[in-house]
Amino acid sequence: MITVVLLAAGRSSRTSVMKQLYRVRGEYLINLQCRELRTYGFDVVVVLGYAYKKISMVLDRNVRIIYNEKYEAGMFSSVKKVFNTLDAAQFIFCHVDRPVPERDVFEALLANNMEIAVTCYQGEKAPPIRIRTSMKKRLLHSSAKRLDHWIAEEREHVAYVEVNDPKVHCNANTDEALHRCFNEGRM
Repeated sequence: MITVVLLAAGRSSRTSVMKQLYRVRGEYLINLQCRELRTYGFDVVVVLGYAYKKISMVLDRNVRIIYNEKYEAGMFSSVKKVFNTLDAAQFIFCHVDRPVPERDVFEALLANNMEIAVTCYQGEKAPPIRIRTSMKKRLLHSSAKRLDHWIAEEREHVAYVEVNDPKVHCNANTDEALHRCFNEGRM
């Protein structure tokens, strides 16, 4: 079974609400995303950090949680925590502040033979990102501070996979974008 990791450890410092607990049609965004990923047949793991107790109290009970106590170091620390905690052949990383893309986006990432596969829409990179465990040692020993910087360093192991789903570029990093990405879209 494929493990999809929903990165949700951050503070949501650019929005007036915690993105994880943003309400979409009466439900918490984080639960809607986990449920949608499970309908695709994926094993879903959520990485939490900031407000861990508050978010874990409302998270669906059948979702595995990893607590990243170093969440303030950034998203890359959550990715490293996953590789230090779980054992799987590969992981697909999604972000809590981006709508879950169509299933064919995930299929395209999984079909690619490179160790790292990054989604592109109209030539622009965006999550989700698939990383095989063969890169674990390099990832864990990297001095990069950000995931995108590490990926740039590992360019000989990276494939950019063009997909036809504009949702991959919907980044809800402001209140307006949060409303646009999740209340006006199909979610």
